[in-house]
Amino acid sequence: MTFMAALMFVLQSAAPFQQPQQTQIAKASIEGFVVRAGTNEPVARARVTVLRTAGPGGAPPPPVGPPPIIAPVTTDSQGHFVFKDLDPGSYSLTAQRNGFARQAYGERSPGRPGVPLNILAGQAFKDVVFRLVPAGTVIGRVTDATGEPIAGISITIGRFTYDPTGKRSFQPVNFAPTDDRGEYRMYWITPGRYYVNASPASAFIGVRLPNSNQLIEPGHVLTWYPGTTDDSSALPIELQPGAELRTVDFTLSQQPLFRIRGRLFDARTGLAPRNANLSVNPRNSAGGFGGIAPFVNYNAANGTFEIRDVPPGSYWVRAINFPNPGGGPYSGDVAQVPLEISNADVENVVLALTTGFQIRGRIELDGGSLSTLPNIDRTRVFLTPLEPMPFGSPQDPIKADGSFTIENVRPGEYRINVTIPQNTFIQSVRLGQADVSSRLTLLGPVSESLEIVLSTKGGRIDGFIVDKDQKPMQGIQAVLIPDRQRERRDLYKFATSDQNGHFTMATISPGNYKLFAWEDIEPGEYNDPDFLRKYDALGTPVQISESSKSTVEIKVLARN
Repeated sequence: MTFMAALMFVLQSAAPFQQPQQTQIAKASIEGFVVRAGTNEPVARARVTVLRTAGPGGAPPPPVGPPPIIAPVTTDSQGHFVFKDLDPGSYSLTAQRNGFARQAYGERSPGRPGVPLNILAGQAFKDVVFRLVPAGTVIGRVTDATGEPIAGISITIGRFTYDPTGKRSFQPVNFAPTDDRGEYRMYWITPGRYYVNASPASAFIGVRLPNSNQLIEPGHVLTWYPGTTDDSSALPIELQPGAELRTVDFTLSQQPLFRIRGRLFDARTGLAPRNANLSVNPRNSAGGFGGIAPFVNYNAANGTFEIRDVPPGSYWVRAINFPNPGGGPYSGDVAQVPLEISNADVENVVLALTTGFQIRGRIELDGGSLSTLPNIDRTRVFLTPLEPMPFGSPQDPIKADGSFTIENVRPGEYRINVTIPQNTFIQSVRLGQADVSSRLTLLGPVSESLEIVLSTKGGRIDGFIVDKDQKPMQGIQAVLIPDRQRERRDLYKFATSDQNGHFTMATISPGNYKLFAWEDIEPGEYNDPDFLRKYDALGTPVQISESSKSTVEIKVLARN
């Protein structure tokens, strides 16, 4: 080798290693205005927030650490705002100002879902306009049968929704107490249709505590506007934008009150527990547990108890044992019995405290190892009772091999819920040889293992929602419902159409489905079997197979 050749070799060997240059992704921006609906006057000092919900093309953001926080901005005197240095992807935006209803970008009516805004790398999106609707006010007065005002009554406004079991339940929006004149005022309420009730006790602020000069008259019970104790007979109110509704008054009548007497004991020892908590809760009311605040007297020496001031109705009488004075830790010993009160006291109620049993199980990944899934250590398995129970069933984190244990399980009917990792779905759930993916019925302790199989081979839907003229519709929620196993809420999928009428659904379990898109329905109303039955024939059929990709166009359905 010549000297020059050797020198060139040394120089080349000493040359620094060149790292491949990474492509710099151009940042994007979102810009717009906040104005008053109807007049288009600029709304200054409104707070606008933005949250990145997906990456480019609807892909979920990478699960590495918490998502970056984008600081909210405040509109200037012209109602203008701008967000800069944004990564491409999908974003949700909201605008809020005191005196107005909080608004999500693209929502079709107050309180409905917003529209995801998709922006590309380097895009400057300048067409965002929020038209804030003035909030409303509800004012009224509560009196007794003689016309005397009642102080300290809790007034609650809210909506009826349907939970995943199809049961109608009341979801509170706001509440306010009556003053010494029996008057109340609830302000800054989003316009819409609501139900209102008046209760002498509130599930949200606890039992009301009067001052030393206040006398509480017994017998007043939860009453729905315009004056019924039956929530199914309640009538809605319509609150218009910026309106003051002053006609929501209540006249509360006193009902007869009754007494419950019985005995509480530990089923294992026959002895009375020292630190037991007894309660009475309504069984069938969609209005929740408000309005029941009876007086409870428990004798720890012999286990006898007396519960006074209970109005007629259907109840659960419950007892929970706390071994240590002053509360926890919770021992797992509970008892409950159903009870009907009509027009007489109830005697000889027996509550036997029992400890729940244990269920063992295992989670597996079809065709792979659980260790390949992100955040598998956060996965939990829960049993959700179909009938209310005093406490749920706590569950420890799953172990590295996928095994888990559910403690303090009691006889009853349950649905199995699993907090699963991203991009997976529940393929099957079996207790021994029985398929329990829809419902698990437990009559007592079981020796079989609860086997749950996950899969990553889900299907995907790219869809478009159009109106009768084939024009794209934004802000419409698409709902995917299985043809069979409709009790399995983990099979349901939801997505909201973006500014182009487009939506995506991913990680769908293989099977036959129907796809629905309603123009405007109450939240969760599709969980009501009677409601869904009316539209079943109008759903768009979709068949999903492993790792399939489907493109679907659906027409929006009118509410009626």
